Amino acid sequence: MNPDNVLMGDSNMGIDLPQVVPDDKELLPEKQMANYAKTEGFAQVKKHCEERIDFYQKHLPNGLEIGLDYIPNTEDWRVANRIIGEFKLLMNMYDNAVEVVENAAVSA
Repeated sequence: MNPDNVLMGDSNMGIDLPQVVPDDKELLPEKQMANYAKTEGFAQVKKHCEERIDFYQKHLPNGLEIGLDYIPNTEDWRVANRIIGEFKLLMNMYDNAVEVVENAAVSA
């Protein structure tokens, strides 16, 4: 039991964060994604996503190259940005799964 007349910070009552130990079954999807992220197959998928992101940063969804001779409308930019965002989201899902599994291993 802690005394009532201590300086703030001298008592550990109320300042300790709760420790959560994740169950192995809860992290199963993340472990599977993290394992796949380390394979050669995922390296090829990631390379393809990066190439498509690069394409949509230089071309519009209809295939026209962005340049001085063609002025794109806002819908073309909106669609290209959505496609780029989806590719980035796909790659980030696997990066986050790897990070979650590594953090769970460190805290366990």
